[in-house]
Amino acid sequence: SPSPGLTTFNQEAGSRCVRGALLTGFLELGLWLSGIPAMNFFPRFLLAGILMNLGLVMLLEWMWNARRKVGRLGLLVIYAQVISAAVYGLLPSVLIGVAAACATAQAQLMTLHVLKFHVSGASISSYVRRSDADRAKLSMHKDQIECIGLEGILAEGPMLKFANYVRRYIKKNSAVKFMIFDFRCVQGTNATACALLSKLDRTLEDGDIFTLYTNCEAPTVQMLLSFGVAQSKIYDYDSACSSSFQLALRECEDRLLASAAEPLLYQKGMSPVGIDEDAMSPTSLSGEALRLAKLARYLRCRQDQAEALAKKGTFERRAPGTVLVLQGTRSSMLHIGVPEDSEVVEMVDVGQSYGAPHQVSAEGFGVLCGAECVLFDEHARATWSVSPAPCSEGSMLLSVGRAEVRALAVEDPELYMCLVTLAAKQLLRRGDALSQAVELNKGGGWRGAAFDRHTAEVCVSLLEDEGSGLQRLASPTQERKNVSRGGKNAVPSVPAPAPKRLARRDSITDWATGWLSQRETPMSTSPSQAFDRKMSFSVL
Repeated sequence: SPSPGLTTFNQEAGSRCVRGALLTGFLELGLWLSGIPAMNFFPRFLLAGILMNLGLVMLLEWMWNARRKVGRLGLLVIYAQVISAAVYGLLPSVLIGVAAACATAQAQLMTLHVLKFHVSGASISSYVRRSDADRAKLSMHKDQIECIGLEGILAEGPMLKFANYVRRYIKKNSAVKFMIFDFRCVQGTNATACALLSKLDRTLEDGDIFTLYTNCEAPTVQMLLSFGVAQSKIYDYDSACSSSFQLALRECEDRLLASAAEPLLYQKGMSPVGIDEDAMSPTSLSGEALRLAKLARYLRCRQDQAEALAKKGTFERRAPGTVLVLQGTRSSMLHIGVPEDSEVVEMVDVGQSYGAPHQVSAEGFGVLCGAECVLFDEHARATWSVSPAPCSEGSMLLSVGRAEVRALAVEDPELYMCLVTLAAKQLLRRGDALSQAVELNKGGGWRGAAFDRHTAEVCVSLLEDEGSGLQRLASPTQERKNVSRGGKNAVPSVPAPAPKRLARRDSITDWATGWLSQRETPMSTSPSQAFDRKMSFSVL
């Protein structure tokens, strides 16, 4: 038979010859082309027998053989449709099937996991290289920045539970002042989810928490704006070299530095020109002498060594957007960025279809472009280009040839070792940036959300709050395991035997507990006690 279903049935019956199917197909085609009313020549009982046979085969296939494929709920729907078709007719059974499909889809939609990662400033930072003073300030107030990544389809059910989780979290962790919601992995949103987000935004604003939304699609942006979210909080664009998430993270760090006691030396949209006290050049120097003094401080070498290196190359101001070293090529020049007079962006092409390559760093305090090519004779692992910032006037760079740099190994081993040391530190920073990106992309799905130690300790401490209402946070029924209930003396990192009964658990706190159980706790106390102790120290 030319029907795929009957052909499959013929194979299951044991047929191994295709000639029967071909002959049947040609006979049916000839009958159809001739226009002969063949149904008038067949006995009625034969036609009825064929229909009864097909009906019984379908009933057997769907009501019994498919029980492992469709599950209990699907089998219940099939039985309901069959019974309603026998009692009330075909149309009511179709209506029951449609209603059951809609209800099942809605129920599954409400149990989706929407949290991809929840990390703090203790583990992530923008890729802009800042001064030592600014880095010290950010490290001191690193718990004030929180980043939450969402995924999947945002509907009213998951968003109600997610909003409840965020409210409980900020109530427990009062140090939060900046929060970023990233929509990069969100597949769709509806109006109800955006309305709940706008309510959560007002709650965070009342709590003096500055909120930003990144990687938002155009429909999501329009719905957020219609529900009252300010346009200035939405980053729905990527710059030429930075993702909207990095731009938002950079703005949060800028605001945090601006709120500190000391003045901020870096403003949004400008080159990072924050200067350390020991990096400030003498006011009596100017021109090339000033550049050489800055270069000597960056290379950590003597003034005469910097002058000798400058004689081997040339100083040149490169226009914004100029590509210095291209990824995958072997550059014959080493470009050294002059501190405080250059801003160079490092990008890594990770093979994505849309958007700019992944930004690894933005260096304004000196940089070696193409160091792996010149010093280690390897192809470039990244693309270096002058920052395309609109207010930038270009970058001053010292370009030295490969032969001249390699000759320093014999002529001035001390200066050559300084270059190698700086190149190694750059590679370490690149590894840290890529590791941060990998950790944020690993979270979500069946593996659970990604945390850092700070956010995981806060999430686990929520388990001890009585009546917190976290028992139904977007999670299916899960078995309790690796958690010992002991009030304030609970130690989630110690495995405990699983109880016999099943209990509905909060998947977010489950993920946080699993995160901590897989990593050594620096203190012997429970994570909640460690967090409470940390908060008491921060208050003091």
